[in-house]
Amino acid sequence: MKLEYPAPRRCDCTETLHSHQVEDPYRWMEDPDAAETQEYVNAQNKITMPYLEECCVKKVFHEKLVDLFDFPKQGCPFKRGDKFYYNFNSGLQNQYVLHQQDTPDSPGEVFLDPNTLSEDGTISSGCTRFSEDGKIMAYTLSVSGSDWKTIKFMRTDTKEELEDVLEHVKFSCLSWTHDNKGLFYNKYPKADTSDLGTETNSNIHQKLYYHRLGTSQSEDVLCLELPEEPHWMPGCEVSDCGTILLVYISKGCEPVNKLWVHDLPDQGLPEQFNFTKIVDNFDAEYDFIANKGRVFYLKTNLKADRYKLISVDLDNPSQENWKEIMAEKTSVLEWIGCVRGNLLVTCYMEDCVNRLYIHQLESGSLIQAVDLPRAPSWDTAAEAGFLYVFQVHVVYQSWCYLLHGLIKGRRQLYG
Repeated sequence: MKLEYPAPRRCDCTETLHSHQVEDPYRWMEDPDAAETQEYVNAQNKITMPYLEECCVKKVFHEKLVDLFDFPKQGCPFKRGDKFYYNFNSGLQNQYVLHQQDTPDSPGEVFLDPNTLSEDGTISSGCTRFSEDGKIMAYTLSVSGSDWKTIKFMRTDTKEELEDVLEHVKFSCLSWTHDNKGLFYNKYPKADTSDLGTETNSNIHQKLYYHRLGTSQSEDVLCLELPEEPHWMPGCEVSDCGTILLVYISKGCEPVNKLWVHDLPDQGLPEQFNFTKIVDNFDAEYDFIANKGRVFYLKTNLKADRYKLISVDLDNPSQENWKEIMAEKTSVLEWIGCVRGNLLVTCYMEDCVNRLYIHQLESGSLIQAVDLPRAPSWDTAAEAGFLYVFQVHVVYQSWCYLLHGLIKGRRQLYG
């Protein structure tokens, strides 16, 4: 069958990049909503779709993919408040379903099912963050894979939806204050909602806000804006003790960020935010792991491409006073989780296989390796974002597609 493709128009678009003239004759296609672009795409589809429909191996591939994906998949359980949670997919569900249970071994019940939010299953739930007491869950929803999110809130005891709704959210942090009254998040200036998710222009002037439950988004407190640097993005995290706000400022996808901090009062917010700039350059990446009082432990790639752990005293934060707790190894340090307040669970990639270890927090000294079956990667309840380990056991799991299933279990923690 002879295929005659539509001929795209070439325009006279040229720009100078690094002293070189570069032609870009199809620049007009970068506007997906333009009538000319849509007409061209439709013309392509008139050729492509009939060809695919008649393809003799389409059914074979479809049946094989269904067979490969159609098996139950369950995430690691984690605890928030007095409840346990885990994500589950029965096999071919478009979205994972969040389940709630009273104990790790009790039957779980559906807590949030994004599949019920749209007929075609294209509304997904991304980030979830629970208040410190576990009574309120904040979660994000997006439509058709868009990076734009809507933040909503739900009571964990009754599954009641709160009236609070936060819009114009993209690439956002979610971090609760420990008084359970609200959270920090990121928002862009109000955008044209007609093309959210399909627009091709860059988003600028992201700001950091604080939302108090029970108030309108228009009343949210502006905590940080960077008008001189419109492409910088200020995410944040509240320390485990609840007394320090850590702000990570990034300017793209490169693994580097600035690190600013601010003390948080016992109740509410400071009257004015005046951040202490622990790191005010983009030389390396800094990720909060834990703190003991004013001593903060950070995972970083500063002069360590495979990452290491350092400590920084906020009362004496000059770089010459930083201490190396765990030196860089020949293996990549993928993540660290703090458990019991004094132990670290570390995950290293060794010969294409994840290995878990237990270390002392303050000294970084190795206590023991966690004896696990060999698997390509491990997800555990100690991973960053899932900092609860059952105080006695570390819960782990790994998908092994070669075995068409899940390896999971628990291991006794040191002591």
